Amino acid sequence: MHSVKSSEQLTQKSIKNQKTQKSSNEIGYLLALKNLKGVGIISAHKLLNHFHTAQAIFDASKEQLIQAGLKSSVVNQILSFNFDALETALSWSDSSDRHIIPLNSAYYPPLLAETATPPLLLFALGNPELLLSPQIGVVGSRQPTAQGLSNTQSFCKALCEHGLTITSGLATGIDGEAHRAALAADGHTIAVMGTGLNRVYPAHHRELAHQIAERGLLISEKMPMEPFDRGSFPQRNRIIAGLSLGTLVVEAAEKSGTLITARCSVDEGRDVFAIPGSIHNSLAKGCHKLIKQGAKLVESVEDIIEDLPCIAKGQIDRSQQHSRAALSQEDAEFLKLIDYDITSLDTIVVRSQLTVEAVTNKLLLLELEGWIINSAGGYIRQ
Repeated sequence: MHSVKSSEQLTQKSIKNQKTQKSSNEIGYLLALKNLKGVGIISAHKLLNHFHTAQAIFDASKEQLIQAGLKSSVVNQILSFNFDALETALSWSDSSDRHIIPLNSAYYPPLLAETATPPLLLFALGNPELLLSPQIGVVGSRQPTAQGLSNTQSFCKALCEHGLTITSGLATGIDGEAHRAALAADGHTIAVMGTGLNRVYPAHHRELAHQIAERGLLISEKMPMEPFDRGSFPQRNRIIAGLSLGTLVVEAAEKSGTLITARCSVDEGRDVFAIPGSIHNSLAKGCHKLIKQGAKLVESVEDIIEDLPCIAKGQIDRSQQHSRAALSQEDAEFLKLIDYDITSLDTIVVRSQLTVEAVTNKLLLLELEGWIINSAGGYIRQ
């Protein structure tokens, strides 16, 4: 990987503002194409289909550009494009952990390349080889319930143990918890950002972003210094869906933006998985809506694994190496008293008919062995 990157770095620096001096490096021309005003991702792909390479677009004559159906304002931009303006973006990748991955690179993720409008380039910070790993998108509410966070932790841990990379959007709530759970499980995670990689959003996730860059991968189709823009997030969602074998929706309101990612997955022919919840939980309504529309209802990670292509099933299953100790019949019966939603200590005492001291001792043992988690207001069965 490093030798490939070094050669790309040398050519990236050779872009000049005169046509006779332009490098054959496609990265520079893709950056130029990306920066044309009035040319969106769909139009950019139409131009690439017409001219075959980004360099050919900028080498074309005025007549050829007009024949391709371009407006005069775009034609003038192409003919007078100042390639020196790209130097900052190109020099961004001088560091060994920073990469600019063009659509024609061997390191461009093949599943993303198959989508209707793949990004022309990906800016990457961290380990770019993760882009070639089997991934599962994990998304959900920015204001999740304790149960939602618990489900995120347990599902992501198990998915990592099955060899899957957890891909999400670094947002507050379920996204952030998915990344943390993957890191805590010593698994792999990719954060797809809606801003440039130098502009972490939300700001309180800067430390999390740093950890992901150190142990996983941050990616964006935005230029490194591009700021926050709400319109960027639906575009980010399409990348999460495009990278992933399927998307797991943990919790979502009926009109949540999370459903955009699910819709993108459906549009690309990928699986959508949804965790059901209480009919009284407003953050379960989005998942219930998806299930009604054909998403798979999942109660365990096995429900996901059995539907994924063999590329995921063939990965080393580490879950067997970390199995929990078997419970005695007495403890197994006690565990049944704890719900998968928050169960208060008082409720457990009433159900068990044991003393508070006896109950708390049993709860501590179950928590230490990973059968339950202690949450605000009570306990949740894992």
